[in-house]
Amino acid sequence: MFWNRYPLARVLLPFIAGITIALAFQLSFFLPLVLFLVLILLSFCFVFILTRKLGYGLRWLPGIVIMLFWLFTGYQLTVLRLNVNTADYFGQYISEKNYTVATLTEPLQVREKTCKAVVDISLINDSVGWHQTSGKAIVYLEKDSTALKLKYGDKILLCDRFSEIPPPLNPGEFNYKNYLKYRSVDYSAYAKSHDWKLLNSGNGNAFVAFTYTIRDKLLKILEQAGIKGNEYAVVSALLIGYTDKLDPDLIKDYQGSGAMHILSVSGMHVGIVFVVLNFLLFFFDKTKYGRYPKALILLAFVWFYALLTGMSPAVMRAAGMFSFIIAGNAFKQRPDIYNTLASSALVLLLINPFYLADVGFQLSYLAVAGIVAIYPHIHKSWKPKYRLTEKIWSLVAVSIAAQIVTFPLSMYYFHQFPNYFLLTNIIAVPLSAVVIYLGIAVLVFSSVPVLSVCLSKALTWALLFLNGSISTVEHLPFAVSRAISVTTVETILIYFLLILLLVWIFRKHTKALTGGLAIVLILMLSMSVRAFQASQQRKIIVYNIGKHTAIDLVDGNNCYFIADTAMLADAHNQEFHIFNCRYALRTRIRNAFPLNKTLMDTTTGSGLYMNSGLIQFGTSSIAVVSRASCCDKSVAADVALVCQNPDIDMAALSKQYRTRLIVFDASNSAKNIRKWKKQCEMLGIFCYSTQENGAWVWNLE
Repeated sequence: MFWNRYPLARVLLPFIAGITIALAFQLSFFLPLVLFLVLILLSFCFVFILTRKLGYGLRWLPGIVIMLFWLFTGYQLTVLRLNVNTADYFGQYISEKNYTVATLTEPLQVREKTCKAVVDISLINDSVGWHQTSGKAIVYLEKDSTALKLKYGDKILLCDRFSEIPPPLNPGEFNYKNYLKYRSVDYSAYAKSHDWKLLNSGNGNAFVAFTYTIRDKLLKILEQAGIKGNEYAVVSALLIGYTDKLDPDLIKDYQGSGAMHILSVSGMHVGIVFVVLNFLLFFFDKTKYGRYPKALILLAFVWFYALLTGMSPAVMRAAGMFSFIIAGNAFKQRPDIYNTLASSALVLLLINPFYLADVGFQLSYLAVAGIVAIYPHIHKSWKPKYRLTEKIWSLVAVSIAAQIVTFPLSMYYFHQFPNYFLLTNIIAVPLSAVVIYLGIAVLVFSSVPVLSVCLSKALTWALLFLNGSISTVEHLPFAVSRAISVTTVETILIYFLLILLLVWIFRKHTKALTGGLAIVLILMLSMSVRAFQASQQRKIIVYNIGKHTAIDLVDGNNCYFIADTAMLADAHNQEFHIFNCRYALRTRIRNAFPLNKTLMDTTTGSGLYMNSGLIQFGTSSIAVVSRASCCDKSVAADVALVCQNPDIDMAALSKQYRTRLIVFDASNSAKNIRKWKKQCEMLGIFCYSTQENGAWVWNLE
């Protein structure tokens, strides 16, 4: 049977299901390990006796028990990895102010005003005394000369209060809390220069410290080679996985053109390292037992490179796969690629089940699975006559295969589709390979003056051409389909549809086509219902964006954006905090206006008026109370929006505007909001703070 050929895939699927259940429902119930093993043992015994007694007809029972075993194993491992289930987790000792001893677990990330340090908390002091603890946290240190000297393995004493990472405070906003939670980080702190001091250095793993030292030396070589700006950012990301220098506009170009996978070290990069090393170690093939030391050297270098580039899930997937290939070659075995893929995923998820929640991990495995399963069928559909044409066709076939299986997930996470992905990959993949080879050559021959200069110039030109090509493709007309909105259920249905269509195309099963058509009807119904609901919506959203005022007035599929002038010009902040909400609501911006603009309905045709700090949207009204706009006469308003720290008393405000609700947005200081909330409480006035409760959404239907 089909499944019998892929035993590791049969194990992996229930294991992934168990992890998914634990992540989706955020459950904390788990069985003690001994009880869990006893139950499994009893189940096996029961099934063995039953199958012996009742015969061949129940041969499927052991398989069910094995699948349940792996399902519960995935669930148990995931729950046990949660910080809240760790007995010595430092989070249980957090008070108003703690002394903590923390060790840097990775190099410092230098930002404009702070230095970000990921630390391991080994000791914490509270009112009872000192406690030995475990757990990671993020500490933002005030940027100064002392902080900039910190490195991996340094131990510091902190005097500060840790705060829990807040959940997203705007609809659809990126869930940074979950992102860090799956990296075992739940708390963060900000420490000024006088709130911490260095205790000692060299407390990290010696081998990991060595890899970071090597990485810094390699980056220094690239700098000394005269590579700067975006070229330096791209080559350091391509070669070493160092992404701190990537500019947001550059990232946007690579995302929009469909070449973002190039900037993340993954299978292609590990593969190139493997090919280069395999070629350099050719002399081992001439001896009888040379394949064994060759395999050990290859394994060591592949995993050293993975460690050097930050051990991202995509890199670990590639390193794991190549490890099985290297081992298979050493023992003259040819492992099945599906089993190799499943085994590498199973090993990684056993090490850390949270890898499953990583987008890079998901896309990486899907892309490889798609290439393995679909590429041969696409490639053999056309046989070019010329060698160059055949190479281009192979690249196109690989790109199509990878895109087919990853586009639903890309649309779900990134809400866009690169329409020219074929053109991008035809240009960018060969160029990126050239850049990697030239980059390796620059690093290897950096001590040879003339050759180093020539290679550096060639690398710079290759990088300029690569970045220029990507930017050109991204700026072509209709390069990107944006504002795509699909739900989780719709994404799953699209994958079922893809599987059925591929079975129908490659195996000619008519039942698969029938099933595919049924899913198409379900998808059309789901999307039609959402489209109708979107066309009928009418709401006002006051977003929570630090130091800014931002309001969306939603009328069906149209959106009118009102904000302070700084926010109107800040495309990055809008994209991070607001765009996902608009995608979910299926709206598009018709117009954007500054807060103090005078506006008549003829401008929008949607019942929108703005004058003297009063916004009228249909039959609903909002009075904007700020330093710049404040009505000098008594008016009736449904809601008063207090923004930008006006010098006003809540008693006076309620009399002047005769409002039912007062909303404080994130442009106000926390101190002022606390003061105003106390005044509202004394006066019996309803109030709402976006800083504390997230975006305020008023449904007007």
